[in-house]
Amino acid sequence: MSEPRICQNCKSDFVIEPEDFQFYEKIKVPPPTWCPECRFVRRLMARNERNLFKRKCDLCGEDKIMFLPADCPYKVYCYQCFFSDKWDASENGRDYDFSGNFFEQWFDLFKSVPRLGIIQQGNNLNSEYTNRASDNKNCYLIFAAANNENCLYGNSIWDSKESLDCYNLHKSERCYECIDCYQSSGLKYSQECNNCSSSSFLFNCRNCSDCFGCVNMRNKNYCIFNEQYSREEYQRKLKDIYPSTRTDREVAWQKVSDLKKRYIVPAMMEYRTVNSSGNWIEESKNVKSGFSCRNVEDSKYIFGIVNGKDSMDYTYWGHSSELIYESCNVGRQCASVSFSSECWDQLLRAEYCTNCFSSSDLFGCVGLHKKQYCILNKQYSKEEYEKLVLLIIEQMKLKVYTDPKGRIYSYGERLPIEFLPFAYNETIAQEYFPITKVDAEARGYIWKELAQKSYGTTLSPENIPDGTGDIPDAILNEVIGCAHRGSGGSSCEHMCTSAFKMTPYELEYYRQMELPLPNLCPNCRHFERLNKRVPHKLWKRGCQCSGKTSSNGAYHNTVAHEHATEQCSNEFETSYAPERPEIVYCESCYNAEVA
Repeated sequence: MSEPRICQNCKSDFVIEPEDFQFYEKIKVPPPTWCPECRFVRRLMARNERNLFKRKCDLCGEDKIMFLPADCPYKVYCYQCFFSDKWDASENGRDYDFSGNFFEQWFDLFKSVPRLGIIQQGNNLNSEYTNRASDNKNCYLIFAAANNENCLYGNSIWDSKESLDCYNLHKSERCYECIDCYQSSGLKYSQECNNCSSSSFLFNCRNCSDCFGCVNMRNKNYCIFNEQYSREEYQRKLKDIYPSTRTDREVAWQKVSDLKKRYIVPAMMEYRTVNSSGNWIEESKNVKSGFSCRNVEDSKYIFGIVNGKDSMDYTYWGHSSELIYESCNVGRQCASVSFSSECWDQLLRAEYCTNCFSSSDLFGCVGLHKKQYCILNKQYSKEEYEKLVLLIIEQMKLKVYTDPKGRIYSYGERLPIEFLPFAYNETIAQEYFPITKVDAEARGYIWKELAQKSYGTTLSPENIPDGTGDIPDAILNEVIGCAHRGSGGSSCEHMCTSAFKMTPYELEYYRQMELPLPNLCPNCRHFERLNKRVPHKLWKRGCQCSGKTSSNGAYHNTVAHEHATEQCSNEFETSYAPERPEIVYCESCYNAEVA
């Protein structure tokens, strides 16, 4: 039976379903005391992607780019040193003290073991300013990215080339300011598009080329604001309306936004997905409350997982992993891992671990490589390990940890908030669930004041050239003020850097693509893109198809539906909140309208 609970973090009601209890029984953990959203946010708080610092590696002494600052309270090693044989984290091993609390003992270990300071795997060439990145060439400030070349300023960029300022871009090239787009080329200012080329300002289009300002188009050419033109008419009209300045660009954005309100959207963005809920799910089945997932089965409350199965409360990574619970940044053939982060490469049967790799049977360990049967980094025999783990788990249930907000941590909870290595506003939690400093402190979350930097701005945002044809080479020497904090600007919650510079490649790109220069720093541009997406939340709603029209009368159906002239009775979960202006159709009604 379903069982109602009250979240001990936000005090809201939530429900634990029968299939949840079945999973908890399978992996032998108690049910959670935090609601699904609070658990999700807590996992996001373990992941810093975009905050980089120049500092020395505490082992080799060389200046490196890392995601931990020089003033953090523990040793930090560069990637090469961390995975070298110059040190051994087992030297920090210690006995478990049954008179103390597990979480406090774990934190003491965590502070004594050097931390991995950057994640750059594979062969990264001229791509120093990247993080959580693999096999990139000539890339700058891209994150959660792999197999890219000549890409700048983006997140979740995969197998792409010559693309700037994008979010969640896959197998594409020459794309600019695109969000959730796949296998596209020469695409600008577009969102939720697949296989589109030489087009701008598209939303949810497929297999389109030479189109401008279109919504829900399929297999079309030479369309402007969903109107069909001949090739000659299209080219002639495009010359008159194509935005050559930032002001014109904002006008085009607004026209597309207004057009979207007259067209339908699907309840969920999915591709070849069965019996699932969430958003941006591909080739998956039996996924509940999943976001940005591909090739996932039988999993719930997941985000950013590729090739995983039979898991719950799992944020980032996958790659042939299973039975993962309440973990973040775990992947590459991992199995039976709980309450852990930053672990990969066949980590098996591990709990409460951080920065552990190619190991098995670990409990409460930090920084171990190729180890087995360890507790708090101390080696045991198989028999000793199994017996001691059971005793520790029972002791954790009796000797709980209580944080300053009165939240209780026993076996089955992730690490206390105050033990996390990053402040809330340094992590992607602030990107997907933005809050203010006041809110963060009220919830007991760590907040870090951004260092006030004086860059000596030489070009104020209002003086940035606005057109595509009047950009002088001298702009490469300018320190450009961000419009959110520059001259006359107000502060923002986007971790604004207040100023930025332009690279030669970037300037040439803007010229070739006929793009107006940005007037926001990379951080503010990133948050602007995030604001164009729907949130990572779900609401229960009914289909808005009323037979001949949408329920608000704004959209007129083009074909007859199964429910004829009656209101569609289908209900679903969607990331479109009820108060949003979009017209949301169920899968059946949407597919009937948009072939």
